Amino acid sequence: MGLFNRRVLKYGSNALTAVLIAVGLLAVVNFLGARYHVRYDLTERGLYTLSQKTTSLLEKLDEPMTVIGFFREAERADFERILAQYAYLSDQFSYRMIDPDKEPVEAKRYKVSNYGTSIIEYGQKEERINGGTEKALTNGIARITSDERQVVYFLGGHNEAHIDDESEKGFKRVKQLMIENNNEVRPPLILAQTQKVPRDCSLLIVGGPKQALLSPEIGALSQYLAEGGAVLFLLDPLVDTGLGPLLFQWSIGLRNDFIVDKSNVLPGADFSVPVTANYSKHPITDKHSGLMTFFPLTRSVERVGSLPGAEVSALAMSSPRSWSETNLNALKEKRAEAIQYDSGADRPGPHWMSMAVEGPPNLKAPKDLKRAPRTRIVVFGDSDFSTNQFVDVAGNGDLLMNAVSWLLNERDRITIRPKAAQFRPLELSPGDEFWIRWVSWLVLPFVPFLAGVVVWWRRR
Repeated sequence: MGLFNRRVLKYGSNALTAVLIAVGLLAVVNFLGARYHVRYDLTERGLYTLSQKTTSLLEKLDEPMTVIGFFREAERADFERILAQYAYLSDQFSYRMIDPDKEPVEAKRYKVSNYGTSIIEYGQKEERINGGTEKALTNGIARITSDERQVVYFLGGHNEAHIDDESEKGFKRVKQLMIENNNEVRPPLILAQTQKVPRDCSLLIVGGPKQALLSPEIGALSQYLAEGGAVLFLLDPLVDTGLGPLLFQWSIGLRNDFIVDKSNVLPGADFSVPVTANYSKHPITDKHSGLMTFFPLTRSVERVGSLPGAEVSALAMSSPRSWSETNLNALKEKRAEAIQYDSGADRPGPHWMSMAVEGPPNLKAPKDLKRAPRTRIVVFGDSDFSTNQFVDVAGNGDLLMNAVSWLLNERDRITIRPKAAQFRPLELSPGDEFWIRWVSWLVLPFVPFLAGVVVWWRRR
């Protein structure tokens, strides 16, 4: 065998060996990939990781559930990916996709007339949802697996935000969250007219009244709490609602101040919008580790007195660098320069921005009146965090709805909810744009040219 043939055989053998090794490695990687499913979600808000609420619901399925999605073939990929994740987590979950254009008989049988409709079948029950998102699907599962809907009322008559107001200051989004939580939201309650809280009320929300409540209204609230009711108070600073004495009876103190925190503020906002990830240990906040919430202009709350048999807990707290500002006139007159720490009048942080109380009822409720065995109260020193403008930002909505679930004694619904995708444009400063432009115009084209020159020079 000649020298040339031996060299060809040698290099050919090496090439064949390299190819076989590469094929073998690919086979091993494919085998491991098929056997062990590992996925990494690199999105900022975990958009491609199923939420705690979803996984919790799937774990509790005790009989088969089927989702039938009516999507065109070209529009089903994203929803089918979500359905596959659900099926991966629960053997009780299955799904199938139907193109209404190709299978009109099936669409007619299920009375589906719109693309993007899905039918959830669970036992003898059926639930319809619209939209191919985790949020829509999970909320549908929550509704179909729930046996009852608890009734929620919002207090009205004192210039509170309205539950049908879609403006930034409204509570329309909060109402939607309640409905998604399988709660029934009734029209605003005017206590001045009814003189008492309705018998079917599972939770009453006092959402940022701008005027003081009348004495009969406070009396009706007192009676409701004394019988084992549940109330969520969202009470802004600078407003005397007249609720102080009532809350004092339940070891809750409303301070006449607002919290200033110049070290932890919402980007783009001033020091009156404290941001926190500092929570005490409580069922409402157990799953909020690392989750930020913020409160635009909040008062502080505190424990006062001693209520026998009651459990009083902080929920969200300000940072140690914050303080309780008592110069309310400077805030009213919008004199930011006058808001400075005064050791004689102000108190250093941390401060409670929300708190929860659970205690024994003072009165025995009538036998035909369904009330909880213990009264539950949650107080926030701010209502703005729950408005349409802010409730879906950071962890605000989760904190609010977890408080609602705790008040309704629905601890299994305390969770972190699915996140909606948001448009996140890449924002560059003028300096960044300058460098990117010139690097792409000059540096990148010059690198291969320089490499070619170096290779040519070495081969000379």
